[in-house]
Amino acid sequence: MKFIDNIKDYFIETRFQLRDNSLENIIWLVNLVPSKAGFSILKDKISAPFWILHLSLLFYVYGVGSVVYQIKFAQGASDFIKSYVNISILILTANNSYWFLMKRPLLKVVIEQVTRNDSLSKETVFLKDKHGKLLSVIKKILFIFYGFNLLDALFIYIPHRVDVSNDYYSMTPCVGLEPLTMSPNREICHVILFSQEISIMTVVLNYQALLLFLIAHTAAMYQMLAAEMLAFEEYENSDINIVVKEHLPSLIERHALTLSIIDNLKALYSMPMGVNFGSNAVCICLFFYLSLHEWITFAPVLIYCFLVFFLYCFLCQRLINASEVFENAVYSCGWEKFNMKEKKTIYVMLLQAQKPITLLAADIIPVNIYTFASTLRAMYQFITVVKL
Repeated sequence: MKFIDNIKDYFIETRFQLRDNSLENIIWLVNLVPSKAGFSILKDKISAPFWILHLSLLFYVYGVGSVVYQIKFAQGASDFIKSYVNISILILTANNSYWFLMKRPLLKVVIEQVTRNDSLSKETVFLKDKHGKLLSVIKKILFIFYGFNLLDALFIYIPHRVDVSNDYYSMTPCVGLEPLTMSPNREICHVILFSQEISIMTVVLNYQALLLFLIAHTAAMYQMLAAEMLAFEEYENSDINIVVKEHLPSLIERHALTLSIIDNLKALYSMPMGVNFGSNAVCICLFFYLSLHEWITFAPVLIYCFLVFFLYCFLCQRLINASEVFENAVYSCGWEKFNMKEKKTIYVMLLQAQKPITLLAADIIPVNIYTFASTLRAMYQFITVVKL
């Protein structure tokens, strides 16, 4: 009975965490699988067995399998394209795995800063509803991201990937276990391929979800700051200086904290984002050279590449827009009614707010909705010219 009660309590707690729109529960969501796999984003140490298994299978299945296929079996352009997709998955996964292993100290600092920033923003009583709605939007974005990719993987991608009787993916599965038509070789290969795909999903999906969460939350904090700055204008002249003197130091601290978070996000994600951008763009281009029936087997990869590319650009644009809204709010907060000391403080804050906020992929490409549109246009032009 105690075991059953523990299961009930676990499900009740899980349901509450999935429904509640608080920062703690959003962090719980993006950390749920990593913590079970042994590399929680909230801890200093990681579990070596998962990473040994994951990296060994990654280079065995995708690395060795792709090389052997190219040497022995590849014949036409279609085989090369499909084989490149496997190499792209290898590069993407290795890149995200390296990030999880090497960027943990800075990631932990960012999580602490985000938690501190969110805690300070909740102190403003009249904006608690706005805070809850903003976090609710972030949670919905994460649910959409996880949902799309998990459904595609479970019902299309993984069943085809572990099927050793097909040649859909132009890769030699389980090199050295031939023939795969006999037992127990076939069953062993199924286990190897299934374990590899699950470990890849564990690393890649949670890496992307964590990035999406951090960008979206930083944009939400800018929106909270803007709303609080504009609230100063509603006070009468006799009360405004008292209110400003009381609340302005907290707003300055939060603005400085938000800018520090953005700087750390640039240090965390610039190069990995550049690798992902390049890999996703090339994959999307190459998909258009495949036949229609081959699209079905590769649809999950295409959806993942497109969805991640769009969400990167969309959320970074939201961050840029939110910073511009905050800049306008600082200028429109009624500073002309403040005391001289507070006027000077607002002037310095405005100078900081006017500095453009942009995340760069590989320290070169600005990540925004214009980049998304222009990249898709360039892809269309390239594909149209080459296919003609």
